[in-house]
Amino acid sequence: MKQDDPIICTFSIMRSPEAIEIIALAGFNAVILDLEHGPYSIDSLGSLILAARARGIYAIVRVLKNDPVMIGAVLDAGADGVLVPQVSTKSEAQVAVDAARFAPDGMRGANSWVRAADFGGSSDWFAKANREVAVIVMIEGKAGVENVMEIVSTPSLDGVFLGPVDLSHSLGVPGQVDHDLVLEKMRHVLSVAKLHSLATAVFSPTPEASKRWIDMGARIVACGVDTGHLLQAMKSAVSTSRKGI
Repeated sequence: MKQDDPIICTFSIMRSPEAIEIIALAGFNAVILDLEHGPYSIDSLGSLILAARARGIYAIVRVLKNDPVMIGAVLDAGADGVLVPQVSTKSEAQVAVDAARFAPDGMRGANSWVRAADFGGSSDWFAKANREVAVIVMIEGKAGVENVMEIVSTPSLDGVFLGPVDLSHSLGVPGQVDHDLVLEKMRHVLSVAKLHSLATAVFSPTPEASKRWIDMGARIVACGVDTGHLLQAMKSAVSTSRKGI
């Protein structure tokens, strides 16, 4: 996230190690394992995170809610970063950061015999985890946009993630992710985050929109969802096979 090259990722809700491998083989830099909308829970993460590690991509987990116990658990499972939904205030952002950082930077429960620490029990791992784990909060509503100046000033926060679908609903234009009002608010958050040297992530339903957001300064673009990519590819295969029949 601190490098110049953008990170291209996608959401995964398929609960399949093979799907994670295919995401990596397709060239994505990272995968977002989606506990909020995927049909799985923390105890399913192990094989998915290992698949990402084996194929050389980052595994970020979107937790179900801003819950310190859940955030600590997904990081212990080996996630490279945590994505926290529906953050609207600085105090909520601080809860997320505190849950993801060990003392003195936060209040994450300390155990160095977990997968994230390679089960090694090393006391040096805690400081390393504080340096390397990414903490990203999602601004998905009008209140979050209004409070963005305070949110981005949260110590040890690494990035903000813009969810245009939820934001469109909050702004009274449900589903219209390209509405001028939605785009205006998103550009505002991008500019504020840049002033505070924070990475900005954006959900993009299409590759074309991904390119647009990268050109506008987004450091991370989550292009679609694995189920959508699979359906589109299958439809294209069937359509092409039926041509001329």
